[in-house]
Order: sequence, then structure tokens, then C-alpha cells
Amino acid sequence: MSWVLLGLVSVLASFWLRWRYKNRRLLAMAKNFPGPPTLPGLGNALKFVCKPEELITVIKELIREYGDVMRFWLGPDLNIVVSDPDSIKTILTNNKNSYKGPQCRFMVDILGGGILSGSGPTWRKHRKIANPNYGKRAIESYESVFNRETDLLMLKLRSIPINRQFDIYECIVTTTSYVVCQTLMGLDKEQTINLPHIHPIIEKTPPLYDIVFDRMTKWYLQIEPIFWMTKEYQQQKQFIEMMTEFSAKIVQHRMETLKNLEKEEMNLMNSEEDSSRNTKLSVIDRFILSQELKRDELLKETFTIFTSSQEASAKISSFTLLMMAYHPDCQEKLYKEIKTVIGDKDRHVTSEDLKQMPYLDMVFKEVLRLFPIGAMLQRTITEDIVLDSSVVPAGASLVIPIYHIHRDPRFWTKPEDFDPERFNPVNTKLRNASCYIPFSLGPMDCLGRYFGTKLIKTIVVRILREFEVTSLNAYKDLQLTIAISTAPVNGFQLMLKPRDDSQIVDGDKHRN
Repeated sequence: MSWVLLGLVSVLASFWLRWRYKNRRLLAMAKNFPGPPTLPGLGNALKFVCKPEELITVIKELIREYGDVMRFWLGPDLNIVVSDPDSIKTILTNNKNSYKGPQCRFMVDILGGGILSGSGPTWRKHRKIANPNYGKRAIESYESVFNRETDLLMLKLRSIPINRQFDIYECIVTTTSYVVCQTLMGLDKEQTINLPHIHPIIEKTPPLYDIVFDRMTKWYLQIEPIFWMTKEYQQQKQFIEMMTEFSAKIVQHRMETLKNLEKEEMNLMNSEEDSSRNTKLSVIDRFILSQELKRDELLKETFTIFTSSQEASAKISSFTLLMMAYHPDCQEKLYKEIKTVIGDKDRHVTSEDLKQMPYLDMVFKEVLRLFPIGAMLQRTITEDIVLDSSVVPAGASLVIPIYHIHRDPRFWTKPEDFDPERFNPVNTKLRNASCYIPFSLGPMDCLGRYFGTKLIKTIVVRILREFEVTSLNAYKDLQLTIAISTAPVNGFQLMLKPRDDSQIVDGDKHRN
């Protein structure tokens, strides 16, 4: 037995020494950056074996101790954390840095190397195909769907008892999911309702991202044979099976629709000249007609479009309402603005309405500051990058801690407080623009930022015009977790109270 153990140790030592020799330049240049002491083979991986809600503090303490540019090792992967806004702008706007970091490979296992999780030529090609459906003209054409689905959300919210605290995200995410299917996916309502596994997928997507994030941060889950023995692997496998059936049905619907179009009409709709203006084709149509995607790529990209739009929009909508519940003065100010523009009766919200709501925009931006959807970015460095007196070597990964930059006291007064006035015109001009990057920067910025912004604002306006939101909890007690995106540990718990008792129809009077 001792000989077996000795042999195993010898093999591991051999691999480790060979790796050190092969990466001697990377190791030498890493010494130029401050950072915590490492363990052989593991680097600093043990620091990140913690609860998701504790990770925020771990990263904060590392930045506080080692500065704006520091390093840590996740096993053999060198990570350089950059928290300086000017350096961040230089990095993210450089086209050469459009390669996701190595930890994104765990997202690739599920979503493929496409728009959300991919890099390089494939990512660039897929993004270009999808881009017209995220433009201003396309988003204007989605307005009626945004409002129709919010109509149904309002009916559901009116049925909830006044004194019952509940997680509003669970209501809103169904709305955003149905919206995405009827806009970006190109389905009708009946097709959407009958999609296989749609509600289990909505429910299980956040836990799936928890699994992905655990693999990104816990070294032992990155060893495939170990991961294969976990219940999380079985959960991921089951999810992928549901996801494949779900996406296949969407693609089938769109292929049948395209088949029924006249050839001339289809060519016109998909022409290079008309593609930026046309709003009749869905993203899935464009992927199909491009003939650039293999079957597996098409299915994974279909789900990517779905999940990257519905969950983020639901979370930010829910965070906005939660902040209004915690900050009644801000809620009252926003309500007065909404009532001035919308009036006394519930009606559909238009783009022109939203343009007349500057305080809503300030609230929205402050929510994104405190609770960014992408809490951290990672990029693979393919060529050496000079940052002041340091050189980040090719082969390293750059980490941009967006969550922590958005709460850095050097850039924000009382950074933990919720204060929409940070984003009034005067305060915005006084601040370095690159210390606020909720949608990232440069060629890999968020494709769906305008889609999400309008959908979120539509939902928030409709709810706050009719309901006052309150909570039994307080902002000071809010506990957050980072697992890909930012989320509250205990969900989005709040209560609704109609602003006018006359709005309660006979069937709703039991709510009193």
C-alpha cells in the first residue's frame, strides 16, 4: 500500500514540476503582483470554499488588503483582480480582450460557446446575427407584449391578500419568461404556454446557476470524476435534458413558420439591407436562416437567449420593488412621478411615458449599482497588457469585481446606502463614468440592456401606480449572495396594498 501511495505522490509531483517549468514565465511575472500566500497545486482555492453570502466579504477583504491590482490563484489559473476604473475602461474596450475567462467553461458545458458564455469568432458571429432584435425599432414593436403580459401579472397580484408577505420574484419571472418567448423567440401565447418543461425550467434555472458558480469557485468540483459523483451533477444532467426538449420545440415552431413563408418574402425579411430595420423575424429565425449554427449550437443558443433575458429582467424588477418597500420616501416620490405621467387609471405604458420619468431612471440605475446582474467579469488575456508599472502576462485571467467597485467608498459617498440622487445630472458629471459598469463595457457589453430596461420599467410602473409596496423586513438586514448574479438570501419578500380601495373589485374584497 505504501508503494502505491508513494507512486501516486511521485506522479503528482512530476505533473506539478512539469507544469511549473512550462509556466515559468507566468509564475515569474505573477510575483510582481501582491496577493495572498498560496498552497502547492491549490493556490488560493481554499479561500473560496465558503457560503455564497460569505464570498462578498472574502473578495472585499482581498481587495482591501492587496490593492487595486492584485492576484490570486485558483489551482493552476492565475487571476489578476483590477479595481481601478481607468484601467478597467482600457481593458474592456480593447477588442483583443474579448475572450471569457477559464471559469466560464462550466457555463459552456450547459449553454455552449455562444452569446452569453462564449468568446472569439463564434461569439462575435452569433451576436451579430441576433443584434437586430435588440435594437430600438425592435424593442418598440415589443411594447404591446410587455403590457399584455403585465396585464396578467396585475390580475395575479390583485388576488394576493393584503397582509401576506410573499416573494414577488416568483410572480414576475413567469411574466418576463412569457414576454421573452413572444418577442425574442417569436412564439404566440398558446405556443408559449404549451412549451415542454417551461415552468420547471423557470423554477430550476436559479439553482442551476448556483451549481455553475460552485464549480467556478470550489476547486474539488472542477475535477470531473468528483463532480460526476455529486447530486449536483445529476441535477445539471436532468436540467440539460429538459432544456434540450424546451429549445427543440421552440426551433420546431419557428422552422414551421419559416417554411410557410413565400420564398421572396423570406429573402426580403432576411436581407442584409433590411435586417437592421425588420422586426418580423425573431432571433431564432435569424439563427435558422443564417445556416451558421449546427443543431446543438442552435438549441443551446435558443436557451441562452431565453435565460439571459427572463431571469435578469425579473431580478432587477424585484430588486426595484424591494428597494421601494424598504425606502418609502423614495417610493412616494416615484409614485407621484408615475401618477403625473400615467394618470389615475391603469393603462399601458409607452416609450414616451418612460422618457418623462427621470426619477424612475435614477432609481433603476441605483438598483443596478447595488445589485449588478453580472457581479464579476473574467477575461482571458491572450497578449501581455501593461497596467501602469505592471504587466499582466498572457495566459492569466483578468477579474473585474463589478459588485465591489459599485460599492467602493472612493467613488461613492456612503456606498452601502440606497440613494437614487447619486444619478441626478449634477452628481453623474462629478463621477468617473467607469466606476459604474452594470452592463460591462466595450464589444462584450450586455446585448439585452435596452430590452431589459424597458421591460423592467414597464412592470415597475404598472405595479407602483396601483400598489404601495411594504415589507416586514428592513434594508439594513438584507443579506446578499453572489452566484453568477446578485440575489437576496431570503428572496424578494414584500407585501402589496392597493392605493385606492375603489380599485378592489368584488372578487378581491376578501383581501381585507
